Amino acid sequence: MLLAPPATARPTDIPEMPTQCRSSYKTAVQWKADVSQVASGRIFRMDGHTVRLDRKGWRANDPKDPSWTLWFHSLAWLVPLALDDSATAVEVFEERDRALPDPGDISDKAALRSVGWTQGQFRTRLETVTCLYALTRHERLLPIAKRLAEANLDATRYPGPPNFPVHNHGAMSNVALLQAGKAFGVTAWEDAALKRFERDMPEVFEPCGMMYEQASGYQLLNVRLYSKAAERLGRPLVRPAAALAALVRPDGVLEAIGDGQPTTGTPPSGESLWCTKTGWAASTVDDMHFTLRFGPSMKFHGHRDHGSMTWFTYGIPVLSDRGLYDKERNARYQYAHAMAAHSVFEPVGLPNLNPDTEGERLTDTSFQLTGSHDGIDRTRTVTFTRERLTVRDEGSGAKEWIQHFQLAPGWTPTRTGARHESGATLTIDCPRWKAVEVEAFTAWRTAVPAWDLQCRVTAKKGEDARATTTLTVNPSVDG
Repeated sequence: MLLAPPATARPTDIPEMPTQCRSSYKTAVQWKADVSQVASGRIFRMDGHTVRLDRKGWRANDPKDPSWTLWFHSLAWLVPLALDDSATAVEVFEERDRALPDPGDISDKAALRSVGWTQGQFRTRLETVTCLYALTRHERLLPIAKRLAEANLDATRYPGPPNFPVHNHGAMSNVALLQAGKAFGVTAWEDAALKRFERDMPEVFEPCGMMYEQASGYQLLNVRLYSKAAERLGRPLVRPAAALAALVRPDGVLEAIGDGQPTTGTPPSGESLWCTKTGWAASTVDDMHFTLRFGPSMKFHGHRDHGSMTWFTYGIPVLSDRGLYDKERNARYQYAHAMAAHSVFEPVGLPNLNPDTEGERLTDTSFQLTGSHDGIDRTRTVTFTRERLTVRDEGSGAKEWIQHFQLAPGWTPTRTGARHESGATLTIDCPRWKAVEVEAFTAWRTAVPAWDLQCRVTAKKGEDARATTTLTVNPSVDG
């Protein structure tokens, strides 16, 4: 029985794993691709779905999980098969190409998705065919690669200028073209990709260095994507790389703010970050690190997190963001994007609040945020120090309000606040609070227990709701 082996079973530095295959191979493993019956019966399984690879089966689509549909039509799952049976992998790729030819540029996204011709699908399929060619050198793959490259080159389908705003999908399309051009020896594909990179790069990041996609993980992605072209273009990404490093905690963790999961690997900078257009503040002061979110209303990969903060001090994560479990549209997905999953001032009963929020930097560690939307006005003043976080909130337009304080995993509630597994203690100063057990999504499809300390406020008739809460950390085990 041939299964996609664990990633550790095939080190990526051995000859059978070309550089062009690493990403596709990891995707196949992550999605639990089972190719054991592809050769004998054209039966494929992935993440609980079973597909017979015939004309009907090639149209497989999971409307609740667009990520599953994307990776099925990417054919990335053929890479583990190609490592052991390259002939069958190439045959299957050809069968799919004949079964579902390019329908061209049509506006019906649902129709495109079910036949595997959305921009993300044909871009990832170009990555897969590049890998298979690097593995096999089968000339029969070249005509398929040309058709996929033509789709990626089509300006009407490109997720970027001149027809659409810049987006990481466009950058990924250009990376795929660079890799394919090098593998297949087609310099025109590489040249076109570099021209797009050169045109798009000035619009990706605001002057402070942050991109517009409202998620820390997508800052990391965009820096990695554009770095692939920046050196060749002679435009090193100095400010974007510095902005990314400013978001990293002193222990090397990049919090999952917006879509994504926490990551490591980018060293922290210790520098401050202040971005008024995109809505980010971050800094490290005496080993205390914080981030704060505001800015434009939620879109792209953002969450309803205006006013939300993370706080790391005394070598301990105190407040964190919850991240994203996966992209299946279910209760966990809805929770992760909601105000209730972030350290915000929430007007109860108004889950769709989505304001533009202005930010003012009062000092290097103190900020005031203001925003109005649908009759709700909020003002939040936040001050960070090494031992204490002070949050002052004022709101109008709702009767009941909740200040959420999302404790990082490792904290357990006590009568006065919480205790960390290291022995550190946290004291919360709030007249009416309670601890609510929630989940934190610390890795892809990984949920761990965590706690939300909720300070509740009821507005008196004719008055605004007001709340001032302090969180004080004592690193001593003795308290």
